[in-house]
Amino acid sequence: MFINVLQATKKICYMYSRLNTYSDGTVENGRIYYLKVEKLKVKQEQIDDQVKILENHAEFANCELHDIHNSKIPNLEAQIVEEANERLKLEVWGRKWNLIIRGLEGSVGESPKVTQTIVRIWLNNNKKGLGMDAELVKGMLFTAVHRLPNGPEQKRNIILRLSNLIDRDDILTAATKLPRGCGYSVVPDLPPSLAVRRGELLAERSRMSSEEKRKCRLVYLKEPPFVQLVKKRF
Repeated sequence: MFINVLQATKKICYMYSRLNTYSDGTVENGRIYYLKVEKLKVKQEQIDDQVKILENHAEFANCELHDIHNSKIPNLEAQIVEEANERLKLEVWGRKWNLIIRGLEGSVGESPKVTQTIVRIWLNNNKKGLGMDAELVKGMLFTAVHRLPNGPEQKRNIILRLSNLIDRDDILTAATKLPRGCGYSVVPDLPPSLAVRRGELLAERSRMSSEEKRKCRLVYLKEPPFVQLVKKRF
């Protein structure tokens, strides 16, 4: 577009120079060139107007992009984070009846029914288990219990889904009394991303001094970040 304007300007200058060459009285030729110059002037004005329109559009587009970059994009990022947290919150809620039991030995190809028996015996076992009341354990309703696919074949983790949260909380409370280094543990079931985060926090805690370990504990939250280390209240 700007090249066209330059070419038109050069042509106008040329026409003016041609007019000067007809000052000898050749009126007709001078009039013809005068009309051509006037047409070129009009064309140049039209081109200038088009250039101004394009410049205004470009300025408007730059303002729009600036507005999007400064206001809309940050808001969009915040909305994405909020949406991700809401989905994670729903998944955490859907798993709250589940527990993961680690360290219980089994057999290759073990059926869920056998796994359920192993879990009930361990919950009641006073020496190597949680030592829970036999009648309490017998009355617990398991809606699902089976080995998870990963891990050593005979010590794969067990996922246990209970019918009510009271039984779940009773098991978690009893599990806090397990001696350190016994090889058994019971933890809430978490979505994969939070399970990874839990592992990172536990690794962080393991690097602390004995005194620091006694002062902090891992807690589970209903809201983001859902799992974190906090100092104990004495």
